[in-house]
Amino acid sequence: MPTTLEPLAWTLLAVIGLLVGSFLNVVIHRLPRHESIVFPGSHCPLCGHELRPWDNIPVLSWLSLRGRCRYCQGAISGRYPLVEIVAALLAILAAWVIGWHGQLLPALILLWALLALTLIDLETYLLPDRITKSGMVLGLLINASAFLTQDFALTRPLDALLGLVLGYGLLRGLAEIYLRLSGREGMGHGDFKLLGMIGAWLGWQDMFLALFLAALSGGLVAIVFLASGKGRDYAIPFGPYLALGAATMLLWPQVVIEQFLHLAAP
Repeated sequence: MPTTLEPLAWTLLAVIGLLVGSFLNVVIHRLPRHESIVFPGSHCPLCGHELRPWDNIPVLSWLSLRGRCRYCQGAISGRYPLVEIVAALLAILAAWVIGWHGQLLPALILLWALLALTLIDLETYLLPDRITKSGMVLGLLINASAFLTQDFALTRPLDALLGLVLGYGLLRGLAEIYLRLSGREGMGHGDFKLLGMIGAWLGWQDMFLALFLAALSGGLVAIVFLASGKGRDYAIPFGPYLALGAATMLLWPQVVIEQFLHLAAP
């Protein structure tokens, strides 16, 4: 944790987070629709009118237009400024916890990817391969940088490779067992890839703890749904809980490990 607060650096980081959040809105909207995230440029999702630069300022444009398109007056979801704010807050939190050094960059990339995957899964029950598969490769490459420098790697290269293989294989195996026993799918293939991606970034040890946290939080939410009268067949996406577990292990691994060992102790 940094001991001094440099206002300019923190302000710049927040602005970068807002801009990334604006880009994530494009990713969240277009990837499930199999659209390019580059072309065409930013446009109103309702009328398709191309947005001018002053219509695309994170948060401020939405507030100044009172959540409506300048051209068609259609309502623009509050999700857009919310994603921008959350992306900025994640950047500030990561810098506060991890500190201003090389590991901050991969941590930010992972957190922002998890944010996009969470919202896509909540809206569409999909976890796009273009994020999860690319994330697997990028995680392995970042951790392979440990052969040259320890500045950026989040775990050892071998642990990252084992994390990818075990993470993907574990959920796929459990899903296969469930399918054979029940005759129906219990988990989407995107979840396998997301856990493999988490393992590629954090290593196999933290991947298992991320899965434990995901199962715990997801199980608690499932109990709440059942208690509220939701049927047993009510679909609950698992991706957001995997993302929560991964973010927790990224930012506070020692705390989780200590609590886990405390619970496991006789």
